[in-house]
Amino acid sequence: MTIYFLERLRKLLKSIGKKESKIDDLVRFKKFQKNIKNYQLDTNTEINKDNNEINNSIKIVASIAFFFDKNKISILNDVCKNLKEISNQAEIYIFTNQITSEQEENLKKNIEENVQIKIIDEILNPRLLPWYHINFMKKIYEERSEITHFLYLEDDISINKSNFNYWLNSRKILKKFNLIPGFVRIEKNKNDGELYAIDFVKEDKFKYSPKISIDENYFFINHKFPYQGMYLYDRELMKEHLYGPSSNPDCGHGAFNERYIDARMINLDLMAKANIGLTYLNVPEGFYSRNVLLFDKKKKIIDERCQIQHLSNKYSNTKSWFGNIKLKDA
Repeated sequence: MTIYFLERLRKLLKSIGKKESKIDDLVRFKKFQKNIKNYQLDTNTEINKDNNEINNSIKIVASIAFFFDKNKISILNDVCKNLKEISNQAEIYIFTNQITSEQEENLKKNIEENVQIKIIDEILNPRLLPWYHINFMKKIYEERSEITHFLYLEDDISINKSNFNYWLNSRKILKKFNLIPGFVRIEKNKNDGELYAIDFVKEDKFKYSPKISIDENYFFINHKFPYQGMYLYDRELMKEHLYGPSSNPDCGHGAFNERYIDARMINLDLMAKANIGLTYLNVPEGFYSRNVLLFDKKKKIIDERCQIQHLSNKYSNTKSWFGNIKLKDA
C-alpha cells in the first residue's frame, strides 16, 4: 500500500512539473508582450541585402575541434571548403589531439590548402579539446585588430556564404536589441527525404514564441532549442564572450558563480558548452535566449539562410533523442 501511494505521489509531482514548465513559458511570453513596443524595427530594414564586400572587408578566423578520425576527414574537408568560399581572407585552424606523423600527413594531404593544423600534445582529457580554441582566439583578438569575425565549429557543421550573408544583415538589425542571429542544424532523412531540425526535441509553440516582425514577409523568432554546434561573432560579441563568464567551462553552474546558475547549461556536456557562448547570458526579458531565427511568414518555415547542414547526418537516420522533428513542423 505504501508503495502504491508513493507511486501515485510521484506521478502527481511529475504532472505538476509539466504544468510548471507551461506556466513558465506563459509568464515569459507575457513579459515579452509587455516589452513589445521596444522591439519595433525601422521601416527601411533590409534583410535581403547582398553583401558584395565580403571578400574585400571581412576577415574571418575559424577554429574547428577535430578529434582525429580518418573516416571523418572527408567531412572535415567539406567544412573547410565551404568556409573558404565565404571569404578569400578566411583563416582556418584545426585543433586536434596528439597524432602520429603519418596521421598528420594524411590530414594535411586531404584538407584544403592553407588550413593550419594545431596539435594539442597533452590533453588532460579528450573532452577538453573543444576548449583549447579560447586562448588562441583571445590572442588573435588582442593582437590582430584587422580580424572582423570569429567562428567556432564542431567538425561536421557546414557554414556557407548564404548563411554568413544572413548573419551580417541580421546582426545589423538585431544589435540594438541585444539579440544574436542564430542557426538551426538540419539533416536529411534517407527514408522520407524530409529535412529535420535535429536540435528540436519537440515542436515549439509558434503562438507563444517571442517574435519581431521585420516586414510583411519575415519575422525574427525566438525558440526553446537554440543549440547549433557553433558560434559566429563579430569583434564586439567576441569581446563579450572572451572576457566574460561564458568563456569559463563552469559557467551556468553554481560552483562558478551563483548569479549564472542555469539548468539548461548545467545539463549540457562539457564539449557542447564550448560552442554555447553567449546564448544564455544577458538575455532580454521575455526571451528564451539571445539567439533568434529568420522565419518566412508565407512559407511558414525557418528560412533556408538560417539552416546549416550537419554533415555527419547521424541523428535523423538513427534512433536518437534528437533528429525526430521535421523542419517544417519545428
